[in-house]
Amino acid sequence: MALPVEELRRGYDVDENANRFSNYFHLLRELVHLSCGWLPLVGDFELKYRLGDHLHDDARSISKVRRRLYELRHPSEYPGAPGEELTVLLDRMNAAGSADEYVAMAYGEAKPLLIEAIRMHLDRLDPVSDEPSLRLLSQLLARQERHVEEFAVLSSQFSERGTERIEDLGALPIRLKAEPRPLRVMSPLDVPARDDFVEVTEEGDPFLADELYVNDPELNHVPIEPEEQRHFFHGLMDAELTAAELMARNSHEYPQMPWDFHVDMARQTWDELRHAKVHYMLMPTELGCRWGDYPVTFSYFKSIYAHDLLGRLALFNSTSEQKAMWRHSRRREVLTERGQEKVAMVFDYLLADEVPHVHNGARWGAHLLDGDEAAYRRMVRELREGLDETGAPRAQAVEEPGVGAGGSTTSRR
Repeated sequence: MALPVEELRRGYDVDENANRFSNYFHLLRELVHLSCGWLPLVGDFELKYRLGDHLHDDARSISKVRRRLYELRHPSEYPGAPGEELTVLLDRMNAAGSADEYVAMAYGEAKPLLIEAIRMHLDRLDPVSDEPSLRLLSQLLARQERHVEEFAVLSSQFSERGTERIEDLGALPIRLKAEPRPLRVMSPLDVPARDDFVEVTEEGDPFLADELYVNDPELNHVPIEPEEQRHFFHGLMDAELTAAELMARNSHEYPQMPWDFHVDMARQTWDELRHAKVHYMLMPTELGCRWGDYPVTFSYFKSIYAHDLLGRLALFNSTSEQKAMWRHSRRREVLTERGQEKVAMVFDYLLADEVPHVHNGARWGAHLLDGDEAAYRRMVRELREGLDETGAPRAQAVEEPGVGAGGSTTSRR
């Protein structure tokens, strides 16, 4: 079959193209950074889930934009630093005073500007000589349109405010010789947010016994009866939310880490929120309960979040996630034997996802210790000495009422 012969478009020259991709990079990088910062403070589960899904999309898109800039102009100063007009927009996004305000600005102004610029880019580029850009931008456009569509209500609310309009985001000047724009880190968290109808207590759900979370085949208990499964999966959903919030904050609070780290944290954030969505759907359809039926606690979140990045990776990725793999495998086996295949299948996919999560801990923990994997393993062993058989800090059992009786287990898996 003969190739079609059409007149070539003039399109953009290489520098114009690189300039446009640089502006996309700066906006997307700020969106990922700020979304990771605000995600734990979004209470509404459906909104939290979408934000995690979108920041993962955007992190992957940044990797592709970086690659395209490398292809267009390497070596060079691209993407440089954002120019004055884009800096004003980014500064306003950083000045948001609440999660709702940030989301409204991100989805009501920033992403629509990006969509318009990409459409202009696609209308003018030559589809043959610049086909790599065509393919990348077509995917990026579809993702951004989906993001804005899913936040349509918030976007319409924000559009009523009226803002100074940027006609073409891609055409804005960039500063090639300037220092990279520093990413502002938000204040440390006290606690994350949950839906308004979810009760948060110091003790959490007292129904959840320690035997659910030990890795001893003689002591571990797999929930098989309807009532205990209702409590267990409710607690498991909250544990997944806790995991997503920790990973998002890891990315936000340590912007100096290599870009691949932020991609890994974005993926794990999305993974954990997908897991939470699975439990959110399983509870009313299979178990006869719903999210919010039982209390939750932030004790486990606070015990992990109190550490620096190295400690979080060691205690969460290399301990909590690693130990959960054995329990997920056992739960799958026991439930399958009892004919509960649909519930058992949940653990099949949870187990598969835990493997790269554990690898994230080993990879980036060693990175923080100058690549010394042995030193990281030693640190993990030392930190584990301060944990009880369920993985909770031993000190909590004394300092926090109810935790020793299972209170903190609603945030473990």
